Amino acid sequence: MVNPLIKKGKTKQFLEAQLRNIPSKPLEKKGPRYWFHCASLGEFEQARPLMEALKNKNSNNSIVVTFFSPSGYQQRHNYPLADIVMYLPLDSPKAAKETLKYLQADVAIFVKYEIWYFYLKALFKQNIPVFLISAVFREKQFLFSKLGKFLFKLLPQYTGIFVQDKNTLDLLKTKGLTNVFLSGDTRYDRVKQLSLLAQENEKIAQFKGNKQLVILGSSWPEEERILHAFYLKNPDHGYKFLIVPHDVSEGHIADIVNRFSDYHPQLYTENEMAESNVMVLNTIGHLASAYLYADMAFIGGAFGKGLHNILEALAYGVPVVFGPNTEKYPEAAMALEAGVAKQVRELADFENALSYFLKGSEVQSHKMACKSFIEGNSGATDMVLKAIESKVILANK
Repeated sequence: MVNPLIKKGKTKQFLEAQLRNIPSKPLEKKGPRYWFHCASLGEFEQARPLMEALKNKNSNNSIVVTFFSPSGYQQRHNYPLADIVMYLPLDSPKAAKETLKYLQADVAIFVKYEIWYFYLKALFKQNIPVFLISAVFREKQFLFSKLGKFLFKLLPQYTGIFVQDKNTLDLLKTKGLTNVFLSGDTRYDRVKQLSLLAQENEKIAQFKGNKQLVILGSSWPEEERILHAFYLKNPDHGYKFLIVPHDVSEGHIADIVNRFSDYHPQLYTENEMAESNVMVLNTIGHLASAYLYADMAFIGGAFGKGLHNILEALAYGVPVVFGPNTEKYPEAAMALEAGVAKQVRELADFENALSYFLKGSEVQSHKMACKSFIEGNSGATDMVLKAIESKVILANK
C-alpha cells in the first residue's frame, strides 16, 4: 500500500509529511501487526530478514515500515511484504499518539540506534512490546552524556535490546541494563540468503576470463585513486579490476574513465567487449552477481564517514579490504580478527593485501574462511524472532 501522506519520495514532500496529521481512521489488519522503524536503507536491510521470517511463519502477520531518510523510502516504498511504507512524522507527543492510533501495531521494532523519545514513551504507556535489534552503542554517544540522560532512561524500558557485538553488550551491562542480549547482526542472515540466490552474469564472466578479478565495491574517489596508483606502479599486474562506484552519475563515470584512459577502460553497458583489464560498472543492481566472479573486494567508504557493506562480498567467499575509518562498524573489526579482511591506508597496504589473499597456496582457504565467517555469525534473525513471538503470544493470552 502506498503511503497516503506522500505520493513521491522527494525531500520537499518528506518535510511536508512531517508536519501533517496522520489519518484518523486506523489502518486495517488481519493478524498481529509488526511495526519496523528504519532510519534509512541500511537499517531496512538489517530488518528485512526478520520481516520475511515473520511472513513465512504466518502470512496473516502484518508488516508496516517507517523511514526517516528519503533515500530509504524512495528505494523501498513499494516493498511487497509491507501493508504500508511511510515516513515517520517528526517526534512529538501529538505525532506519536496519532501515529500509533493509525498503525495499530502489536509490536514495535526499532533498528540499530533509533531512539525516538515521544514515540517510545507512548509505546511504553500502551504496554506495546518494543524491541531494538542489531543495536550498536559506543561510550562517546550522546545518550551516555549528561545531556543525553533523558534518552538513556528509555533503554531499560525496552522489552529487549539485541546487540551486534560484545563491546555493546558489555557497555550496556556496565550501565546497569539487564534487558540486553547478544544476538549479532541480522545482515549476516540476509547476505547468506542472497548469496544462495545469485544469478550468473555472462558479461562479467567474459571480462574476467581466466584472470583473478578484484572488485572496487561502492568505491569513492579515494579507493579509485589508490587503484590508479597501483596501475602506474604495476602496469603489467595481470589482474582484472571491476570498478563499481558509489556514485554512478555521468560526471563521476567520466572522471573514472578519464583517470584510467591509458588502460582503455571498458564500460559495462558497452555492447562490444574491448581488450582491457579494467571495467567500470556504470549501472546499479549488478554488484551482487559480480561477487560470484570476484577473488578480492576493495570496499569503499572507509576513507570518509561510512564503510559500505563488506558482508555481501564475504558471503560469496570474497576476502575484503577497506580504508581506516571503521570505528562505527563492528563487522569490520570482527573480519580483521578473523583474518578475512585487511585495512588499507596507502598503496603499499593494497599491494600487501593482493599478495596475501591472491598469491600462494592459501587462496581457496581464504575463500572458505570468508564463508565460515558469515556462517559463524548468522542466526540473529531466529533468536530475535523467538523473543518477539513469545511476547506476542503472551500478550494475546
